[in-house]
Amino acid sequence: MSATLNTILWGFLNPGNLLFALLALALLLSWWRRGRRFGIGLGLAMLGVFVLLGMFPPRDWLVSPLERYFPVPTLPERIAGIVVLGGAEEPGVFATHGWPEVNGDADRLIAFAALARRYPDARLVFTGGAAVAAEGRSRNEADVAAAVFALLGLEPSRVEYDARAGNTIENARFAREIARPVPGETWLLVTSARHMPRAVNCFNAVGWPVLPYPVDYVSGASRGFAFQPLRAVSSLTPLSKEWIGLLVYWLTGQTQDFLPRRPAEDKTRNITG
Repeated sequence: MSATLNTILWGFLNPGNLLFALLALALLLSWWRRGRRFGIGLGLAMLGVFVLLGMFPPRDWLVSPLERYFPVPTLPERIAGIVVLGGAEEPGVFATHGWPEVNGDADRLIAFAALARRYPDARLVFTGGAAVAAEGRSRNEADVAAAVFALLGLEPSRVEYDARAGNTIENARFAREIARPVPGETWLLVTSARHMPRAVNCFNAVGWPVLPYPVDYVSGASRGFAFQPLRAVSSLTPLSKEWIGLLVYWLTGQTQDFLPRRPAEDKTRNITG
């Protein structure tokens, strides 16, 4: 499935878009005499959904199972290479202001740089696309990543870059073309913990077993009770994307499993250990 088709499909399955569409439908029906009763009922139901989301924010119960699926592994003494997935970069800001802006997924790049220092002989691969043009300049995720690596003290030329990938399955495919892994080699895969199950599925689909190194956790940060329904709805969209992505990739045959298989025993260790 192409990146464009994935984007269109996500537009229809996006929970935030769906809630907005139902609210708009309720408003329209409430103006129509024959549909007024149904419109009012639908509007009240949507109000109830907003209240429930405000009282029970979806972040932890929606994301925690994915973030716990692959714990941080015990790092081997030697590895062949490290792959990091794009998504933390803001190429539009870079094109406009010249500053390599990153978003909430920046842990991917930080962990990648830390692992690169730990394994000075490992090959390094970045995969990400999303080119943006602004003020006569075009920048992509790889451009931003290279600038961030320089700021973090990692020589950008040490990294091999893919700037074509538009989705996770293309991340796996294009990274494999660059790395050309040999059977028996150990490659680390760095991405957000909630995204790791879908990423591992995609790498398995292209015949490249990798060692998951999850970062960028969002669950477990308790802030006490705070009734913020709009914030809860806005967080519902990116958090549910992973579950929907797992299902769509599996149903469309892009991956072999809904959730990837895990090793029988997992151990954890800090990257500085």
